[in-house]
Parts: sequence; C-alpha cells; structure tokens
Amino acid sequence: MIESTPPGTRFPLGSGRDPDIGINSLQNYELTPNPHFSLLVRESPDGTKHVELVLEKILDREKQINHHLILTAVDGGDPVRSGTAQIKITVTDANDNPPVFTKEVYNVRLMENLPEGSLAFQVKATDNDEGKNAEITYSFSDITDSARQLFNLDPSTGDVKVTGPLDYEERRYYEASVEGKDGGGLTAHAKVHIDIVDVNDNAPTLSILPILNPIPEDSVPSTVVAVINVRDRDSGENGEVSCNMGENLPFRLETSSENTYKLITASALDREKISAYNITLVLAKALDREQAAFHELVLKASDGGDPARTGTARIRVMVVDANDNSPVFSQAEYTVRVPENVSMGSTLVTVMAADADEGLNGHVKYS
Repeated sequence: MIESTPPGTRFPLGSGRDPDIGINSLQNYELTPNPHFSLLVRESPDGTKHVELVLEKILDREKQINHHLILTAVDGGDPVRSGTAQIKITVTDANDNPPVFTKEVYNVRLMENLPEGSLAFQVKATDNDEGKNAEITYSFSDITDSARQLFNLDPSTGDVKVTGPLDYEERRYYEASVEGKDGGGLTAHAKVHIDIVDVNDNAPTLSILPILNPIPEDSVPSTVVAVINVRDRDSGENGEVSCNMGENLPFRLETSSENTYKLITASALDREKISAYNITLVLAKALDREQAAFHELVLKASDGGDPARTGTARIRVMVVDANDNSPVFSQAEYTVRVPENVSMGSTLVTVMAADADEGLNGHVKYS
C-alpha cells in the first residue's frame, strides 16, 4: 500500500473454507488488534463469508514501513476450531515530506584571498522520503548578478565554490537564497549570509600636494614644503597607517590630521651646499646645498598588518638661491711692484673674486 492511501480504503482478502456444515462451519473472522486496520465481513447469498481489510488510519512509511497481522477464521463448533493466515503489509513511499535544510540561515565568513575554485561552504538538506522522492537538487533561488559571478552551487552536493576574485574593498557582504527540490517537486529554502573578511592585501598609497616647491633657501624653519596624504584600503589594523621620518637631512614630518602629514623644514637651507632633494623617505635635518648636490630621501608609509605592507612616494624639492654669500677675493691683499716708466694702459695686476651664489647673485663687478 502506498502511504498516501486514504482511510476507508478496502482490500479484499478472499474467504476461508470449512468442510463442516451448520454451526460447525466457518462463522467469523478475527484480526490482530492494531490502530490502522479493521475487518469487514460480508456474507454472500449462498452463505459464504468474505472478508475485507479496511484502512482505518492514514499510514506513514517514515514511522513504520511494515505491518504484520494475523487473520483468524473461527467456526462455531465445540470445541472451536480455527485457521490462520499472515497478512504482511509493506508501505511504499509517497512524496509527503518536503526537504528540510540543516539550517534556516547559513552564516559564512570568507577570507578575501580565498583562491578561485576553493570550497566556500556547503548547504545540506534531508528528505525522509525514499528513492527519487528523497533525491534533492540544489539551486540559487535569489541571488544578485555580482554574487552569481563569484559563487557556484553544485546542484547535486550543495557545495558552493568560489569562481571569481573576492575583494573586501569592493564589497563586504553578500546574501542569497538557496532552494532544495526533491524528485517529487517539493521544495525548501534557506538563507545564506556571506561576510568577506579583510586581509592585508593593499599597500598604503601616498599622494603629495606641493605647497612651496622650489623653496627659497632663506625660508625660515617650519616652512611647509608639501602636504602628504596617506591611505590604505584595508580595514582595522590592516588599514592603520603610520608615516615615519628618517634622519640626517633637514626635513621633518608633522601630523596635520588623521592620515595627513606636513613636510616642513627643520632648519635653515643653504642652496650652495645642497640645491636639490629627491625625497622618498621623510627626514629631519637642515638643507645644505654646499654639502652635497642632492640627497635621496624616501617617504614610507606602513600599515599595521601582519606582515605589514608599505607604500612609497617621491618628491623632488629644489632649493632656490638667495643672495646670502658675499664675493671673496682670491687674496686678501695684492702687493704689486711697478716701474715708474710703465706705459699708460699697461696691466699692473689681475684681481679675482668669486661668489658662491648663482645667477645675478653670483655675478661679480669690480670697482
């Protein structure tokens, strides 16, 4: 019997035979007491008694697959004689159970560097039916196009794999609905919440806004040369950026606001010692053009990840000349011996003065 058989359905069982006659012949039937079945006895015009099995209560294969009953035929003699037959009932499956997911909501956390092709998570549903009625096919019933490009659901196993690059900085959260359908068409649904977890996959970036470049060499200390903005697309400690200062050169870094710094002079500049600075690391010393032609500096930003990532930027600072150097003669005193009959217009002596400044500031006139 299929488990969906409605109560009241009758199943003929035939009839017993008794060679005796009268009261000694077959008089009645009896059935093992049970909640699901009863007997209905019918008597034909010739006096033969036929018996039918009547379903009293709906069957449930998932609770009991087999029912074993004993049918007894009794006569009216003294002593009473009886005969028995076994009734073996197998309950076959009807698709009366929908699939049931193991969770109503699947909360999933995925690292953003999870490689493509990796198993992200698995959804699972069970069905108490059997055969095709218990075979479940999985599919996304509600999912955005962006999420569909990143996740693939295996219809047979419920495995969800990553099929595209996850990026916390692009999107931190996805939501989808999953459907499980059995072979008889019954369905179940579950929600999936996917949180993308940040990893330290972005190096800090630096942008520089020149304020005073070239900078006059007579600029006072703490003159702002440039404003530096530091950004990191990661979050938490991975996005906490610190910008540090090097040594041995006349710049220092001063915090202006969160992630913003000012590059300022730390002491007086001297174009005649150093006329240009290529900065890639922030340093804090006086500029001196006369000590070197230029200095290589590195501006470096580091985040708080493990391992930390760093970003660099370059800025070239030119020092503009100021007339801060006087001409210097090659000798402090020139002594010349001149004969008294020297001709007019004759060169008596050549004097030489040099000026460390440049351009007009370094052009020397004599008088």
